Order: sequence, then C-alpha cells, then structure tokens
Amino acid sequence: METSAEELEAWVREELSLDPAASVAVAEKPGTDPRCSPVVTEVAVATPDGDSYSFHIERPLAELEPMDLVAALAFGGGH
Repeated sequence: METSAEELEAWVREELSLDPAASVAVAEKPGTDPRCSPVVTEVAVATPDGDSYSFHIERPLAELEPMDLVAALAFGGGH
C-alpha cells in the first residue's frame, strides 16, 4: 500500500503533538546528495504562533512507513 500525503500529515501531527491550527505541507523533491535517495519527501510545519521549520525523509512519499518519520526526526531530518 502506498503512503499518501494525507497519511504522512496525520503521522506528523501525532508524532509532534501539533496544535490543530498548525499547517503541515508535504512535497517530494529531488535528492541533492548522491549518496542518498534520488527522491526525498520534505515536510514543512508552521505553528499558529509563527514558528516554522522543515525536515526531509530520505525516501519517496509512496514508500514511507511511520518509522521513517520517527528516524528522520530523531536523526535530524533524514541524514
């Protein structure tokens, strides 16, 4: 089963305990490091108080599993 952007957003909201008013954007982008995945999934978060940040996961969106998100958060954005 392929992961959708909506599923990843739900995982992000749960894992980070985000305020319901926070926005989460998901996009696939070309990987820039030749040692890593050629396609990465970028997640951008904006909170209601104006904080924003982003991180990436070293896999295409369709292949993601919840543990990929946990690993990306634990190890600083996918690397």
